[in-house]
Amino acid sequence: MISRIAILAVLALATALPAAAEKAPVPVAKPKTATGEAPTGSTSPAEPKPLSIAPVLGGSTLGVPPPEAGLMPSAEDLLKSGRALGDEAEGDVAFGAFQRGLYLTAAAIALDRAGRGDAAAATLLGRLYGEGLGVKQNDKASAAWYQQGALAGDPNAQLALGVLYLDGRGVKKDRAKAADAFEQAAEWGEPQALYNLGLLYLEGGVRPKDPEKAASLFSKSAGQGNIDAQFALAQLYAEGEGVLLDDGISTMWIAKAAKAGHPDAAVEYGIRLFNGTGTKKDVITASGWFRRSAEAGNAVGANRYARVLATGMGTPRDPVQAAKWHLIAVKGGVKDEWLDDFVSKLPDADRKSAEAAAERWPAGG
Repeated sequence: MISRIAILAVLALATALPAAAEKAPVPVAKPKTATGEAPTGSTSPAEPKPLSIAPVLGGSTLGVPPPEAGLMPSAEDLLKSGRALGDEAEGDVAFGAFQRGLYLTAAAIALDRAGRGDAAAATLLGRLYGEGLGVKQNDKASAAWYQQGALAGDPNAQLALGVLYLDGRGVKKDRAKAADAFEQAAEWGEPQALYNLGLLYLEGGVRPKDPEKAASLFSKSAGQGNIDAQFALAQLYAEGEGVLLDDGISTMWIAKAAKAGHPDAAVEYGIRLFNGTGTKKDVITASGWFRRSAEAGNAVGANRYARVLATGMGTPRDPVQAAKWHLIAVKGGVKDEWLDDFVSKLPDADRKSAEAAAERWPAGG
């Protein structure tokens, strides 16, 4: 079974907000787990469906106040601080200014367009206020603008609003309302919303516990390249939870997530290559993944890399480097009695060299 603590940690970390008018969603913070396991499945993204806003996001049910006049400077004041942006398409001009770092100009244009019902502009204002870009940071104003974008049908706003409810920023913390918002965004196939909603179905509580539903949602998200969903789906296939147990499919999704930069997947992929789980045994390639993970700051990866350096399995034996990476892993919370004993038996000069290298890392390489 997948650790419920890990699931809750992932939900707590899913706090990055979307870029509003950006066509592709902004990735959220990655889950942090002690070891790598993963999930699988691939389906094509669902076609957008008409949203049924009420009662999930309708009226005052979310408890978010409308934008208050005092929370924002006037459009005229903002425009005085901006500068002309050329002949960009009107629908993209606010986000174009945002991308250039012209936040005051972006806010002015977005304010005007949001007043005319532009959902993406309202979402952009939500991000500007949430991050304090060009305007004073204000979570309540951010939530209000995200609500306006959500009510107008922008899945990025719906995702962001769900994250705010998950964290209780600008609104009262409410996991049920977070789930409602994620569900609205998931209707449009928004990959991070699909993933977050899948976690809630896997956890049970605000949604009925349903591993099969979670697997389906992870699969849709993973198929769009969401590395957190790929890793989560691999975990389900590794455990046979919500899907048939299949080490081959599990390893396939772990490999995808690892190659796309998921730090915990990199460790797990190395372990699977080393042991030949769901793939052909390859200790040399496994060692490379352990090294990559260790150098990226993953303590479990550092421990595994220390092991192969100590034994010479998959990489030339190097006792000093093995000791160095073991000490780094211990500092990161990963203990290993076998490596403790290995380091204790090193000559004093080698042990001191390893300790000095561990102290310098990462600055000293």
